[in-house]
Parts: sequence; C-alpha cells; structure tokens
Amino acid sequence: MFKEKKIGDIMLSLQDYLAVPAEAGFREIVTTLKKALVPGGGNPVKVDDTVLVYDNGLVAGFIGLEEVLGAIEPQFLKGGTYRGWTVNREWAIPVFWEGLFTDRCIEATDKKARDIMKPAEFHVEAEDPLIKAVYGMTKHSTSHVPVVRDGLAVGVVRSRELFLEVSALVSTAGAPVYTLEKAPAAGKTAASAR
Repeated sequence: MFKEKKIGDIMLSLQDYLAVPAEAGFREIVTTLKKALVPGGGNPVKVDDTVLVYDNGLVAGFIGLEEVLGAIEPQFLKGGTYRGWTVNREWAIPVFWEGLFTDRCIEATDKKARDIMKPAEFHVEAEDPLIKAVYGMTKHSTSHVPVVRDGLAVGVVRSRELFLEVSALVSTAGAPVYTLEKAPAAGKTAASAR
C-alpha cells in the first residue's frame, strides 16, 4: 500500500529563508527581499520570493511582493484622510499622477514588517498529514504555512511542494498541453470576441 508523506517530508527548513524581525523597517524589508529575488544578490539560501517575519522566536508572518506593493498602494483610494483631504470610501474613480509612485515608496519607509506582513494565522506539525496544510492554505488564503515540531518552528511548507505531490499522484506524461498560439488583436478581449 502507498504511504502518504507527512508535512516534515516536504517542508523547507527555516534556514532556507531570509528573515527580518517584526520591527524591521521598510528599507530593510525591501533590501532583504531583493537579495532573495536578484540572482547573485548575496543570498546563499534562495528558495522563494518571500521573507519570514519573526517575533519572539516565532514565525509571525511572511512578506512577499504582494505585501510590498500593498504597502505603497495609494491609501486615498481606500477612503479616509490623505494629506489633509478627506476621501469618501465610495470614491470609485482612481486618480494617479506622475510622482505618486515615488511619493508612496518614500512614505512607506515609516512602516514596519508587522504592519505589512501576511500574518501566519495557521501552523502545522511536522508529523501532520499533507491535507492539513491544504486546509490551512485554502482557509487562510496563503501559500506558506509555518511548520512546528515540539513547540518550535522548524520550517515552512509551501503550496509549491504540495502541488508537486498532487502532480506526482495524478499527472500523466501523455496529457495534452495547450498554449495560446497567437495573441488577440489590440483592443480585443475574450469578452468582446464572443
């Protein structure tokens, strides 16, 4: 009979990740993430485009590209007050201007890792079945889950490793693979082509 792997069999070690403390500033976060992304960026353990955020020795969350971009998203589009202007939450027409990107990057330097991270709201034990990680990832809309052994964080299981397990079980060599052979003409979308 086939024996399923456990979380500990497919997890990545914490040493495979770059990390920042929860109080790290935006500049430190971006610099660390750049080391994970840029080939030859000085990262000897590059496994991901994500850095771990730790607090009191625990994996508190994750920061990837989405979280960095979310930190510079124009806040005035979300409602509230921006540079002395009160903006209605229902304001549906986004307004962008030259220099806004630079302004938002500079303003984000006041943020800390704990402010922008995707919190680690779920963890699994190294001896747990793989399906528990699938549950946690789908329930909490995340692709990374901390792995604990004897109460200590020891690794991370990613959706990538889980997908490889799915693939090992159900993919076939003879299945067709499709590609888009020709891009749609400019101005046409799938909806307008119907």
